Amino acid sequence: MSRMPAWPARARDLARRARQHPRRSALVTALLALAVVLWALTRPGMPLGPVDLTWHRMQVNRDFYVGIDPSYPPFAEWTPERIEGIEPDIARELGRRMGVETSILIMGYDGLYDALYTGQVDLILAGLRADPLYADWVHYTQPYFDAGQVLVFRRDGSYSGIEALDGKTLAVEIASLGDQTAQQWQRRLRSLEIQRHMLPQDALDAVARGDADAALVDTITARLSLTSYPELRQAEQTTASDEYVIAIRAADFRLINAVERALDRMRADGTLDAILNRWLGSGS
Repeated sequence: MSRMPAWPARARDLARRARQHPRRSALVTALLALAVVLWALTRPGMPLGPVDLTWHRMQVNRDFYVGIDPSYPPFAEWTPERIEGIEPDIARELGRRMGVETSILIMGYDGLYDALYTGQVDLILAGLRADPLYADWVHYTQPYFDAGQVLVFRRDGSYSGIEALDGKTLAVEIASLGDQTAQQWQRRLRSLEIQRHMLPQDALDAVARGDADAALVDTITARLSLTSYPELRQAEQTTASDEYVIAIRAADFRLINAVERALDRMRADGTLDAILNRWLGSGS
């Protein structure tokens, strides 16, 4: 026979005790209600909760400071006029959507987290990957770009993933992430010939000549190069991800919410893709 659940009996027992001690029951109920009210009032953003001083300053002064390393075109590059590239464009669009004026602070990559920690900048936008070393005080947003490895092949071919290359030849840059990924797949497939080249462009040349069936190169190289290879196209999804994220102080909860919402809307309305396509090409 199956056992009857214990909770009906426990509920009846609690009800019996409440009838026997009505004053104690009322006191417990009142204390629980008080605890719920205090919890609600002390949550972030509530009257008794912590204050996001960064967001408060942004609303008062209408300013927004972003740390960017300008040494990585086309993501960020210093020009005589101003900082140009994907990340400055994203930073300015975030500021516009939050109703504040974006100021871009130029700094070296090694000083980005120090600037964020000391409050010199409100966020850093510089080809960052989520780093568990900073997880106790940094919030990483959803990715704004995946720079991972992507398959490139001739337009008359179609390979959704490396698993479709069983019995084929795959060109890669020697010792790259693509090379490592290809070796992993080589052990899974019946037959995969890996053709190694000194540069990712050499791997693309091999595919264009017909010496290889596909190439596995980083997404940035693929999108920047495919305008020179009209006979090639890239797969829709990356084979090995390498996601770029924005870093914000975890204490700045209102700013985090505002940036995440803005990124969602930029993705939904095509603004993010338009920025990426402007600097990288469509990759198709």
